[in-house]
Amino acid sequence: MSNSVRVAIIGAGPAGLTAARELLREGVNVVVFEADPWVGGKTRTDRLDGYQIDASAQLFGSMYTRFLALVDELGIRDRLVRSPGRDALWRNGRMHEVVYGSVSSMLASGGLPLKTKLRLGATYLPFLTRHGADLDLHAPERAAAAGLDGESIASWGEREMGSEFIDYLVYPQLTGYYGALPEETGAGLYHVLARYGVDVAVFALQGGAATLCEVLAERVRAGGGEVRLGTRVDALETSSGGTTLSVAGASERFDGVVVATQAPPARELLRASHPALAGWLDGVRTRPALTVGLLLDRPAGVRYFGLSFPKDEASAVAAICVQENKGVDLVPEGRGALVTFVRPDVAPGLLGADGRTILDAILPDVRRAFPGLESHITRARVYRWPAGNPIVYPGYLAHLGTFRQGGVEKNERVVLAGDYLYTPSVEGAVTAGTTAARRLRERLTAS
Repeated sequence: MSNSVRVAIIGAGPAGLTAARELLREGVNVVVFEADPWVGGKTRTDRLDGYQIDASAQLFGSMYTRFLALVDELGIRDRLVRSPGRDALWRNGRMHEVVYGSVSSMLASGGLPLKTKLRLGATYLPFLTRHGADLDLHAPERAAAAGLDGESIASWGEREMGSEFIDYLVYPQLTGYYGALPEETGAGLYHVLARYGVDVAVFALQGGAATLCEVLAERVRAGGGEVRLGTRVDALETSSGGTTLSVAGASERFDGVVVATQAPPARELLRASHPALAGWLDGVRTRPALTVGLLLDRPAGVRYFGLSFPKDEASAVAAICVQENKGVDLVPEGRGALVTFVRPDVAPGLLGADGRTILDAILPDVRRAFPGLESHITRARVYRWPAGNPIVYPGYLAHLGTFRQGGVEKNERVVLAGDYLYTPSVEGAVTAGTTAARRLRERLTAS
């Protein structure tokens, strides 16, 4: 393609920057617009007082094949470090170590009730094996076609596995890793995630989770593209001559656009000019999220990385991640840092609160899990995610299937990219960016 073809990418997270790189390699002239003054989206790494705090995304699984392929293509495999993978579950007033990606560890852990462990081996693992072909991380809509997504995982699990399966396995995993609740999450998505999580290694990025996007942005600039930070796109209008963006009071024309923001801002941007796309995005639900970084003047003093709480054993916190236990050097020597994830059902009510109120809400859970550590907190920072995390509700995977059939975007030169088009993860975002670039390239070439 000629480099006279000009494409705008709205959003500098993994989806947008992956799309930008793909199009740039095809000779397209790309301009990336990012409203925030940093790249990464939910893979943000905040550099604060010598600490590197991963404000949302933490670790990357070995099943993230598209992400790992991109890491290799960028030549940064040496920055990817295998994390020990030790986690813990808070149960009956104390911590129990467990490695969620290891069946043997889950079966041996005191965090899971005996009945749940027996049913895991006798019922759930055979179920995942039996439906393996229907549970595809890169085509999750197949689970809907197989009839696995008509109810919530809470409903399915209560009936098939018992309430303890939900309380001590499903709830901690969904709330801590995906910011979702079992009652609102479709069984199909959980089965997909569980199938890939049976035997998985986890990795951290040296320099923080934003390293991938920071390197992508460097390569886009080095290849002649632009990455404009702190620049919000206010409006979008398409005509036969192309697509015009309104940016900071000025207009710029492009031959095509990749909208790679989270679903709520994408929907509002497209409402007037692309009602079909906005209408489909009406079916994408999200939940606001809150995380809090706590800087410590000493290490937390535990071996595990992530501590998860069952629903009835925490007031405001879903999970706490110990940054110095990732396996990479993100915290100054002799110090520590925690990132706490506020419970999905609590976060919306606290989103507009001041920092002191939010800190007061999470501290009781921090005190119980880490007695005496509160006096070693030197600084706290709240991270607010108004668009939050996608809710993959019962029936959403079928809604996703309608997008995959091609009738939503049709032959438009405005395409969508975001983790809500696959699974809510960095892998979903990278996959969405790659496929969005391909769809747009085909349409530009055809015209």
